[in-house]
Amino acid sequence: MSKTGWIVVAAIAVGGTVYATRGCLTSSPAPDQKLSEQFVDLCDIARTNVDKPVRGVRQLGRYLTKNTGAMLANLGDTITLIERISDDAKHDQRAYVARDRIWRPWMDCADDWESFADAIENSEEASAILSYTLDRLDRTLGIIFSGKHVTVRELPGLLLQQLPTGSRTSR
Repeated sequence: MSKTGWIVVAAIAVGGTVYATRGCLTSSPAPDQKLSEQFVDLCDIARTNVDKPVRGVRQLGRYLTKNTGAMLANLGDTITLIERISDDAKHDQRAYVARDRIWRPWMDCADDWESFADAIENSEEASAILSYTLDRLDRTLGIIFSGKHVTVRELPGLLLQQLPTGSRTSR
């Protein structure tokens, strides 16, 4: 998906979250922690299915079908949580915490994700399933956001490209 597409998705998530905001004081994990855990789940699917790419593609699809709404809500809730902080220094520090939590799973599983992508490419059936699914998603996003096609291999890199060069490490 293009950078504009990601921005539009984030803006919609933030808008919906702002409209239906909940209280900050809760015993549940912070939304960026929840999102991080969801990304760990995606990495686990990739890691455990390198030898079974068809099963992995199907598990990935089921997971995303079930959890994408919650993932977008967690992203929106994270942004809203941070933007509620009036002190600029505390705001920025919390944003750095969120960034580190959200990106850590992708950095930790880059090799696993790459191996999973290779396994998919080497499986005619897994490639066909994924290609069909991504083409269909691409059409949906293209209709809604004028997005572009994104491959499984490109996804983590495209997400990481959205970070400024110096911010890929913890502060």
